[in-house]
Amino acid sequence: MKRGLNILLGLVVSVLLMAQNNTNSPYTRYGYGQLEDDCFSRSQAMGGTSIGLRTKNAINSTNPASYSSIDSTSFIFEMGVSGLLSNFRSGNTQNTSFTGNLDYIALQSPITKWMGLSAGLIPYSYVGYNYNYTDSLKIPMEEGNNVYDKTYYGTGGISQVYLGLSFDIADHLALGVNGYYMFGNINHYKAVSYSQSELTTTNTVMKANLYIRSFNARFGLQYHETIGDKHKLNIGAIYEFRSGMNGKFEQTTTGTDTLVVNSNELFEMPSLYGGGVMYTYDDRLMIGADFTYQEYSKALYYGKRDTLANRMKISLGAEYTHDPRGRRYIDRMSWRIGANYNNSYAKINGRQAGDFAITCGVGLPLRTSRTIINVNFEYGNAGGMNAILKENYFKFGLNFSLNETWFVKAKVR
Repeated sequence: MKRGLNILLGLVVSVLLMAQNNTNSPYTRYGYGQLEDDCFSRSQAMGGTSIGLRTKNAINSTNPASYSSIDSTSFIFEMGVSGLLSNFRSGNTQNTSFTGNLDYIALQSPITKWMGLSAGLIPYSYVGYNYNYTDSLKIPMEEGNNVYDKTYYGTGGISQVYLGLSFDIADHLALGVNGYYMFGNINHYKAVSYSQSELTTTNTVMKANLYIRSFNARFGLQYHETIGDKHKLNIGAIYEFRSGMNGKFEQTTTGTDTLVVNSNELFEMPSLYGGGVMYTYDDRLMIGADFTYQEYSKALYYGKRDTLANRMKISLGAEYTHDPRGRRYIDRMSWRIGANYNNSYAKINGRQAGDFAITCGVGLPLRTSRTIINVNFEYGNAGGMNAILKENYFKFGLNFSLNETWFVKAKVR
C-alpha cells in the first residue's frame, strides 16, 4: 500500500507541474469565462448526469450526499485530463484551435460505515481569448474615415479546492456538504489604435484584473430506495446560496488613475438549485436525468444586478454493463451515452447563446484490480443557429479511477 501511495503522489506532483489549464474561445470574454461542470468522466460521458448518481466505485463531487455510499474498505483516487478541438466560424472566416487541460484531482475515503469524506481540486471557469478586428470612424468636418484596430485579449480562470462530508441519517436518506475555497485570476485587456495621429487619442488601453480568494458551500441530499431484487431508484438535490466573491478588482485605463476595490463590492456568486433522478436495473443499466438552475441575474456583476442572465442546464444519460462480474472482459466494460443543453449566463448583444452537446464513453476495468480507466467524448455546438460567431467543438477526456482496498485488518493465524 505504501509503495502504491508513493507512486500515486509522484504522479500527481508531475502532472500538476506540467499541466496548464487553458481555452481559446471568444465567448470566454464575457462573465467569468467558460463555466465547467464539476462532474467527472463517468458522468461527463452520460451527458453530465450526476445529481442522482450514487455508487461505491466512483467519486461524484456534484452531489456531496453521495460520498457515504463508498465501501467501508475502499479508497478511491481520480484524475482527469482532456483535449479540446474547436472550430470558430463567422461569415466566411473560420479558425481552428486545440487546447489541453488537467481537469480535476480528487479522492474519497470512508470514515465509518455510514459516513464518507472527499477532497479535491476542480475547475469553476476558464478564460482564454485573443482576437482583433479593423473598423472605421467618420471624422466630423473632414473627408474620409479614420481606420482603427481593436484588440481583445484575456487569460485566467477560477479553480476550487473542496472538502466534502456525507452521512446517512436513515436507511434510505443521505445528506452532504462541500466547502469550497475558490481562487484564481481573470485578466482582460482591450486596446484601440487609430491610424491617424491627428486625433486627440491615438491609443487607448484598458486592463481589468479580478483576483479571487473566496469561500462557498454546496449542500446535497439523496434518497435511495431498492424496489424488489433488481430495481433501484435514487433522487437527488443540490443547493448553493448566493455569496460575495472576495478578493481584489483592479481596472486601469490610459490617462486615468487605477481603480482598486474589494471584489465582493462588485461581484457575487449566484444561488444554484438542482435536482436529478437515477434508475438502476440489476446493477447493469442506469438511466438518469438532471436539471440545474443558477440565478446569475440576481448576483452582482460589476456592481449591478440583471447584467448577467439566469442559466439552466438539462442533462440525460445512460450506462450499460452486460455483466459486472462476468469472466469475459467485454462483459465488464461499461458503455455510456448522453446529451445536454444549457443557455449561456452571459448576454451577447442582448441575447443568450445556447450550447448543445452529445456525449459517449466507455469504462475499461483493469483485470487485476478494481481500478477503471474511463474515456469520454463530447461533440457540441456553442452560440446557437442565429449567432454571429459559431463554435463547433470536439472534446476528448481520459480519467484514471484508482480503487484500492486499504482498510482491511490483517488476519492473525
